[in-house]
Amino acid sequence: MGTVANFYPAKGLQYLIGAFADINAKLIVIGDGPERVNLELQIKDLELQNKVFLIGHLNEAYKYLPAFDVFVLSSVKEGFPWSLLEAMSAKLPVVGTAVGANPEIIENEKNGMLVPPADPNALAETITKLLANEALRRELGIQAHQTVLHKFPLRRMLEQVEAIL
Repeated sequence: MGTVANFYPAKGLQYLIGAFADINAKLIVIGDGPERVNLELQIKDLELQNKVFLIGHLNEAYKYLPAFDVFVLSSVKEGFPWSLLEAMSAKLPVVGTAVGANPEIIENEKNGMLVPPADPNALAETITKLLANEALRRELGIQAHQTVLHKFPLRRMLEQVEAIL
């Protein structure tokens, strides 16, 4: 499992880490920020040092996405998450919280999975479901990729931004 996020409260990483107390898998978190110390303390308190790894900032983090089996975006507040589109472009099955533009991007159980924000139990349940079903992971990854190709192509996104400016 993995995610790419700035370590800010809005990213909900504490809920994702909390979910891993009930998940038999490893979590890689690429990113950094002011919440690092709090996240490190949580990992230690929950004795997850062998399951949850805070990698730090990596340039061109999207290049590491293919190493993940599932991408998770646990935000409690979100705008338009580029990291989610990058993960979907990499044909990863995605789990995202139902905040910001995530529900516009993810069609639940069609091209990804949506869960309520700030809910480690829902995250754990959904991630566990995906871990147990390789065919579902593969299908969601394919549909995620198709969504990016058809609904969010880079050229169209740039044209829409330029039209606003």
